[in-house]
Amino acid sequence: MVRNVLILYYSQFGNTAKLASAIHRQTGADILRLQVPEGYFPDDMEETDQIFKADNQNGRLPQIITELPALDYYDTILVGGPVWDGKVASPIISLLRMMKDYQGKVVPFSTGWSDTGNYQADFVAHAGKLKIADGYHVLTHATPKYSPSSLASWLRKL
Repeated sequence: MVRNVLILYYSQFGNTAKLASAIHRQTGADILRLQVPEGYFPDDMEETDQIFKADNQNGRLPQIITELPALDYYDTILVGGPVWDGKVASPIISLLRMMKDYQGKVVPFSTGWSDTGNYQADFVAHAGKLKIADGYHVLTHATPKYSPSSLASWLRKL
């Protein structure tokens, strides 16, 4: 793995946080959890989905309130988020827009309930001119499931 790595992630219900922590343990990379304003998304998955859909219809994105470090210090940034309706969660889209001038490698990782949808392609579509590598995508209630060995194999390829 490259020398200066940052893990940025958004986790609504804790699954992406667990994966981000596993990546952190295997890499020793810096890690930062992204936050949106308190109360923007409710604690209920179905209600969050309704807000996500309404935001998509209206072209709205939540604000990332987390102060980011100097991204140019990092050679690679791993960006993790949940799969919502088979797509990249809106906080990650907000982050990608904030990163638009970043010159290093960006690598997605995601957690979904039962379907990854077209997460990688959707991530690339939102990434603009960012340099995107193949991501690591796992499901909590279907396959592919997380395993330490599959994560280690993916990380070795970076």
